[in-house]
Amino acid sequence: MSPHAVAGTAVVDSFTINHQKWHPAMEVPFVIARVAIDGALGVILTTNIVNCAPEAVDIGDKVKVIFEQQDDVWLPLFQKAD
Repeated sequence: MSPHAVAGTAVVDSFTINHQKWHPAMEVPFVIARVAIDGALGVILTTNIVNCAPEAVDIGDKVKVIFEQQDDVWLPLFQKAD
């Protein structure tokens, strides 16, 4: 195995809307989703869908990656593609 560049876009293949506040920094409700990375067969991430109302997320939505820094780590999050 070795690193490979992948697209910054993906498709939502499943999701859930979480109403439990598991961490003080996370506002509820929030979306936990599995996204399939475009052009990278078998590459699926579990992530959050951000910057939209949770009820606006659907299976099959096109999304794009954004990165959020938390301390010295950059987390890949996704938002609906334009």
